[in-house]
Amino acid sequence: MRSKNIKKTIMKTLCTTLCIAMTVSFMGCSSNNKSTNTNSVSTENSSTKENKNSSYPVTIKNYNVNNEEIEITFDKAPERVLTTNQTTTELMLDLGLEDKLIGTCYLDNPISEKVKDKYAKIPVVSEKYPTKEQVLSLNPDFIFGWKSVFADKTLGDVSEWIGRGTNTFAQRNTVKSVGNYTVENLFKDIDDLGTIFNIKDKTDKYIQDNKDRLTKIEEKTNSIDKKKTTLILESEEKGDFRLYGKNDLVSDMALKAGLENLGEESGTVSLENIVSLNPDTILLIHDGDGKDIHDPEIAKIFTSNEALKNVTAVKNNAIVVTGLAETWAGGIRVVDAIERYSKELYPELYK
Repeated sequence: MRSKNIKKTIMKTLCTTLCIAMTVSFMGCSSNNKSTNTNSVSTENSSTKENKNSSYPVTIKNYNVNNEEIEITFDKAPERVLTTNQTTTELMLDLGLEDKLIGTCYLDNPISEKVKDKYAKIPVVSEKYPTKEQVLSLNPDFIFGWKSVFADKTLGDVSEWIGRGTNTFAQRNTVKSVGNYTVENLFKDIDDLGTIFNIKDKTDKYIQDNKDRLTKIEEKTNSIDKKKTTLILESEEKGDFRLYGKNDLVSDMALKAGLENLGEESGTVSLENIVSLNPDTILLIHDGDGKDIHDPEIAKIFTSNEALKNVTAVKNNAIVVTGLAETWAGGIRVVDAIERYSKELYPELYK
């Protein structure tokens, strides 16, 4: 009897010892796994960071003041950006890059409501183009604007700035050597911004969303049997009007809105020319007057002029007021403007 009890006690002790050993072993494995997982997360974070940085350097093609194509290399995303024109300012803000902006310049029309709150937080360096001294004092690493800002009388050629470590970008629709100025050129600019700032996912979606909207507009306007003619004009001080030709961005916009531009080449037209051409519609561009971008009162320059009373566009009040911020170089307002032109001049398409 006693022998059996001793045997039972030994077996119980062995079982207890075995359980303890297994528990310790399991805890050790669990600890090792936890350590392995931590190392995996750490490695993954490190890899993600490395991948983000490894997208640089990147090289894009852009232009100098002589309309020559050049290559510009970015070793990292710009962090101190100066925009010298309204279209470039609004693009940066709409793409969520406001934290990169150290200053803006030059409004042609009141700032877009879409980005008004963001704009209010960015310093305005100059009402027009800044001086070279002003820009040097800001120490930007990127200047984004129209080609004209890099003329000798303003900031000087891009090679000077790139040599100082300040990269540059001129919007394609301000560079003569690109050919006709088009909406597609705007999309190319945005695509380059995606590369420069490493936000390609965002810019790819931004471009596609705008292209999808354009497709829907053009599906409507392509169904028009007889497209209305238009003159695209901007008032000048001497009584004549600046004429926008088929090579201009706004002409491509008008085409997509279902209009035929009667202006073959950019230049100047007189009141007599307008009467002779007798357009069905007029797109009237304005800037620098502080007025609302679509202020209908601006159309009175035509509707109150007796010499133009028999022009079809004037008789039918088919005058669309539009701003330079919508129609030059290209920015966040382009597709909105195309849609508005088509809605105002072909309202039946949207019923």
